[in-house]
Amino acid sequence: MKGKKEIAILFFIMVVLVFYIKSEKGDNTSYTLPDIAKIETGNVSGITINKIDSEIALVRENNIWLVGTEKYPADPSTVDKILGHISGVSLTALASESKNYSIYELDNDKKLEVRAFKGEDVIRTLSIGKPASSHRHTFVMIDDDHRVYHAEGNIRTEFDKTVPDLRDKKVMAVQDDISELTLQEGDKKITVVKAAAPVSVDVTAAKKEDSAPEETGPKWTTSDGSHVKDSEIDSMISSLSDYRCDEFIEGKTREDFTSPVYTATFKGVKEYSISFYEKQDEKYPAVSSENDYPFMVSEWKAKKIMKELDSLVESEQ
Repeated sequence: MKGKKEIAILFFIMVVLVFYIKSEKGDNTSYTLPDIAKIETGNVSGITINKIDSEIALVRENNIWLVGTEKYPADPSTVDKILGHISGVSLTALASESKNYSIYELDNDKKLEVRAFKGEDVIRTLSIGKPASSHRHTFVMIDDDHRVYHAEGNIRTEFDKTVPDLRDKKVMAVQDDISELTLQEGDKKITVVKAAAPVSVDVTAAKKEDSAPEETGPKWTTSDGSHVKDSEIDSMISSLSDYRCDEFIEGKTREDFTSPVYTATFKGVKEYSISFYEKQDEKYPAVSSENDYPFMVSEWKAKKIMKELDSLVESEQ
């Protein structure tokens, strides 16, 4: 009797395993993957990303992607990745035809449902479940097809984002040739200008050949002619060529911030400015002339701009 009971238990386990393997690998061993037409990304004018408790909308206006109900500028590189996956989703295998979606996290409680629009028309629906155990594929469903497929790559991470994740965090992009900057730290203020270093003209040609070449390039000096540390100024300007914040400050406007602890103003073809305020939890609130929204910057990143004024001036030898 005991032996029959053990055999029955083993048989039950085998049935469960067979069902699971069949569900994982699909109901058929022979199949043809659907031919998914590539979508031209330039034709996509809108994207929605739906979870059970939220929806995020991305919309293209005047060739700029905006995100959320407030229509914040979206990060171009992040949107490009999303468009790439929508446009050229690559299916590598059939995973299941059984409609047992919960084990792939493709049920309504867990899936991400992504829709791409051309005007009012939906031109692609992509349902995204969990990554496969190898993390080299993701379980997906395409358009009205009820079957579950492997899509190449762990693509869920590219879509499972919040509005703050999708916002463009570039807050300053100084591309001009800067010729003057003014730094103010509390009551201290310094103005630095770029000027060509003079070349001595009362030396003979022979002496010029024997001596080290004179510096003729631009030189940073204070407005009263004192030399400053070129490398520090150049590093500061370089940092602002692609200056990104850590996050934006929700529920606040630029006008809510007054009395900065440090302000840097740069003059080139146009004038740029960035101001930092009293530090909060190892981050500085800040505003920039190049962005409409206040933001937070990590201390190490703020210190690339917030140079101590006294340390910039070269000591007399």
